[in-house]
Amino acid sequence: MQNKSLFGRARQILAAAGRWLANALRFRKGNLLDRLLRTVVLLALITLASGWITATYLVPRWVTHWADQAPAAQVVDCSQLSVMVKRELDSLLATEYAWLIDLPKAQQALGTQIDLPIEQMPNPDGLRPSDQDKAAVDAVEAWAVAFDQILWPVKGEVVTGYGWHRHPVYHDWRFNTGLEFVAAGAEQIRSVLTGRVEAIAPVEDGFEVVVNHGGGWQTVYSGIRSVSVKIGDIVDQNQMLAHAGDDGKMFFALLHEGQPVNPMQFMSLY
Repeated sequence: MQNKSLFGRARQILAAAGRWLANALRFRKGNLLDRLLRTVVLLALITLASGWITATYLVPRWVTHWADQAPAAQVVDCSQLSVMVKRELDSLLATEYAWLIDLPKAQQALGTQIDLPIEQMPNPDGLRPSDQDKAAVDAVEAWAVAFDQILWPVKGEVVTGYGWHRHPVYHDWRFNTGLEFVAAGAEQIRSVLTGRVEAIAPVEDGFEVVVNHGGGWQTVYSGIRSVSVKIGDIVDQNQMLAHAGDDGKMFFALLHEGQPVNPMQFMSLY
């Protein structure tokens, strides 16, 4: 009995709402404002009802459907991550730093300087011209006799020696073709042997002077200032060529036939 009463009450409410809707949409002369107001209210109710239905029934179904179709996120644990990192490191070593793999394990662990095979240095004594050849040597290169030792180009300290060394900033291995000195500011740079000035060129940190000593031997003085010689000048051993820069740094190289030679094996001690 109670259910039947509720059902009848619902029918009355629906009938009243239908009559109200029909009355709201019915055009009556002189009541246009009332019609517009009711239409706005009706549209607002329809919008609210649609939003409620969408939020209550449709959106949860769409979310559930998309969640079922979306691939599950891959979870990587610490062991898998370490394997991936090791694989990337091995690939990097095999491509960019393949030369490190060939180093002895002791050198890799200790970071010591690479022991290069002893290269066959040219022997200055073997380049001495014979008595018969001396007459054919040009007078300009009369100093091209062999030498047993050379002077230091500057009174200073060798901070980077000849050969392979680990760069202090980038920590990679580099080959130094000469010696890098640090001396007092404006210290005199002197010729280590008699020769002829072959080239003078500006460089990033000053000037570079190349002196030809004959017999294929050359010396290079780089990073110097206040050059006191010019191209073509004949310079004596221990003659001043220039001055060191304000920071006292300069580079010296000994070349034979264009190839670098370790100057320390010919340099005398101060």
